[in-house]
Formats: sequence, C-alpha cells, structure tokens
Amino acid sequence: MLICILTAISIVSCSSKNKELNLPDYTGFVNDYTGKIDKEWLEKTEQLVRNVEKGTSCEIAVAVIKSLEGVSIEQYAVDLFDKWGIGKKEKDNGVLLIIALEDRELRIEVGYGLEGTITDLEAKGIIDNIITPRFKEDNYNIGIYNGIIAITNEIYKEQGKTQLDYLGDVSAPADDSYSKTDTHEKMVIIIVILVNFLPWFIIGLVFGISFLKRYIKEHKCPRCHKIKLTIKRNILVKPTYSSSGRLEEIKLCKFCGFSEKLTKTIFPLQRYTSGGGGSSGSSSSFGSSGGHSSSSGGGFGGGSSGGGGSSGKW
Repeated sequence: MLICILTAISIVSCSSKNKELNLPDYTGFVNDYTGKIDKEWLEKTEQLVRNVEKGTSCEIAVAVIKSLEGVSIEQYAVDLFDKWGIGKKEKDNGVLLIIALEDRELRIEVGYGLEGTITDLEAKGIIDNIITPRFKEDNYNIGIYNGIIAITNEIYKEQGKTQLDYLGDVSAPADDSYSKTDTHEKMVIIIVILVNFLPWFIIGLVFGISFLKRYIKEHKCPRCHKIKLTIKRNILVKPTYSSSGRLEEIKLCKFCGFSEKLTKTIFPLQRYTSGGGGSSGSSSSFGSSGGHSSSSGGGFGGGSSGGGGSSGKW
C-alpha cells in the first residue's frame, strides 16, 4: 500500500514538473501580454532598459503575463529566462522581472553573473519597497518603471556609474517611497518574524537595518537633524531624444521649517542601434547577433538563470 502511494506521488510530481508551459515569445526587452500597461510607459521602460544594455552590456527583461498556468512563479521565471536567453552568454548578466496579473505574483530572476550585484535580499527589498506599494494602488506603470530603475541602480552602483532618480506619478507630486504607515507596518512584520522564526533572525535584522539607514538618510533634516524631512518631485520638462529634461525636487522639514528646492537634469532619451537584424516596436533594433531568436528577428545574448532572486505578492 505504501509503495503504491509513493509511486502515485512520484507520478504526480513528475507530471507537474514536466508540464508543458505556453511560454510567450518576446518582441523587445519589455513585453506586455495583457494590454494593462500604457503604451507610453512601455516605450519609456523599453528605452531605459536599452540604455542599460548599451552602457553596461547587462540585459533586463520584463514580462507581464496573465497567468502562471498553475505552476509556481519560480519555475515559470526560470523556464522563461532560459527560453529567452537573457544576458550575454559569456557573462550570464541578465535579469528578468515577471509579473502575473491574475495570480498577483511577481519575481525578479537573476543570472549567474549578477548574483553578487543583485542579491536575494536586495531583490526582495526592490519588490517589497518599490514595486508592490504601487501595484497595490493599481499603478502598474510606475511600479514597473521604478522597479527597473532600482535594478538598474544596483548594476550602476557596481560599475561606478551615475544612478537614476525614481519617478512618481506625473499626475500628482511624488511623495516618499516609504510613508510612516509603511514603516510601522514593516517593523511589526520584522518583529513577528524575529519572535516566531528565530532561524531567520539574521536576515530580518540585516534587512531592517538597511531599511532604517536608507529612511534616516533620506529624511534627516540638515538643519535640525530631526527625521522630519519630506520630499516631493515634479517633472518640469520631459526629456526627448535631442534634449535633456528637468526634475524639480522640493525638500521641507515639518519640524524646523527648513526648505530646499533643487532642479535635477534627466538624461536625454537615446536611440538604440545594433549591427544585428530584426526590430522591436518601430524603427529600433532589438538584441544582438548570436542570441536566441524571436518572431521579431532580434534576440537576447544567450544567458541563463542563476536561480537567484526573490518573489512577492500584492
């Protein structure tokens, strides 16, 4: 009887593992198969990722799908990552951000070559602190865009390049990424984890310290040194292919009244060109020669997943 049960479990397990997934083909770095993401933000995010590939050789892919088809998001991410071949083959420097809207799950999957740059803990922080707060507001446009900026900044930081600013919803001034309410909720969660799951104490402690350091650094008033600084950002001039844009940043201390207004430059958009064939969207060419091919003719560089990264829900 026991042998029969074990055999049945084995068959079910193998069947689930070998389930054929209807994995989509890509048409660019950023792919939306749901029609949920606005065209303007698809193009903006695509251009951002192209600039990253051009400046660092790292390849970031985005896939917005409807459903995971009954498998775990970890399995789906690895299979899609390897099918597309994200990252350069000799470097495995690819990253995949996958969002399953109906399942309300997402994952950052990291290639072998970037596992030291984007650790599992950092990927978790990007999901929890940058992406899912926007997703909970049904703002997928900004959530994805800021998530890609966060991934990009980890890559730029590793290579000593200038990091990018996060953007808020253009229709209203962007407030801080972490509100007081969010801070209290996260601290409660950390305490519960420490009490009930002692083996995770070190991970929770490192994450909590990192979060608090960043919050204090961003919100500490230079005059009174109280953690009362608020930051609002407005886009004054959108960047174009021929000119830079401008971003206004306003800082205000609720304790001593300190205020500061800065104007920052947003890099001009860049047209991506490559010697390979194929195209994605309009006239831009996608990918590089020698990569996996898609229906558009271009391709990624042939990298593979390293199994690292993190998953989340909203």
